[in-house]
This record gives sequence, structure tokens and C-alpha cells, in this order.
Amino acid sequence: MEISGTGISELDCRGTATTVPREQVRRITLSYDTRTENPFCHYFLGFTLLLLGALGLLVIFLASVKGGLIQVESEYMEIPLIPVALWLMIGIGLWLLVGIFRAQYHFLIETENKTCRIFFEKSADIAEIRQFIRRAQFDFGYEIDISILEKLQGSL
Repeated sequence: MEISGTGISELDCRGTATTVPREQVRRITLSYDTRTENPFCHYFLGFTLLLLGALGLLVIFLASVKGGLIQVESEYMEIPLIPVALWLMIGIGLWLLVGIFRAQYHFLIETENKTCRIFFEKSADIAEIRQFIRRAQFDFGYEIDISILEKLQGSL
């Protein structure tokens, strides 16, 4: 995240930049949330994939105990296709579930047309965030609602 007198911008992992010009900013709030746009959908899909993959592996294991393992055979190599697909389902399900519970601090920037979320780096701690906010307030004159940090400090 980068802040200047002209606006606030973020460069994401794909190399695309999200920039909000200063004249469009109506309100800035510090928030703590996940990057996931639709957490319920991610949770439902992740839980479903994880559950179906685990049940499928259990069925395959019980079938293999009796000698009925399902696989695709070729001249060169035997590939157990169904167990590989089930492990892949479990991996994707876990990845979706972990993504929901990985929250970060970010600015919730309200403009006339939309609301943008610009995230801090994953490694940013509270002291760095406070210093960044002080710099934004004193150097560039931004007003930022930091009530979430005050609530956090009150609970400690």
C-alpha cells in the first residue's frame, strides 16, 4: 500500500494497481477482514469439497481392502485416477476454508460511486499500521477512522 497527496494505491500479487484519487475519497476506515468477497460461498464450497473428498477416500480405502481398487491402466503406468481426484478435492476444500479465516487489516475507502478495500501486507503489524496512519494524517491530511485499534487496545 502506498499513500501520497494525490491518492491511495495498492499493487496486488498479479501486478495490477488499485488507485483511489484523493478528491474521490469521502471516508476512510481501518478494518480487519478477510480478502474473500463471498465468505459464505467459499465456506460452503470448501466444506463440501473437503467432506466429499474425505468420504470418497474412505469408500476407496474400504473397497481396496476387499481388492476392488478402481484405476486406469495403461502399458506404461497405472494411475489411480479417482484417489488423485479425491485428494485434489480435499486440497482445494482446505485451501478455500483457510482463505476464509486468514484476515488482514485494510482501509475501507468510501467514494461517491463505490467502496474499495485496500489491504496492508500480510506481515504488517499494529505498530507499522499506526505509523502509516500517523504519516497519512500529518503529512497528507487524510482523516482515518481507527476505532478498531482503540477497541483492540481496550480489550488487551
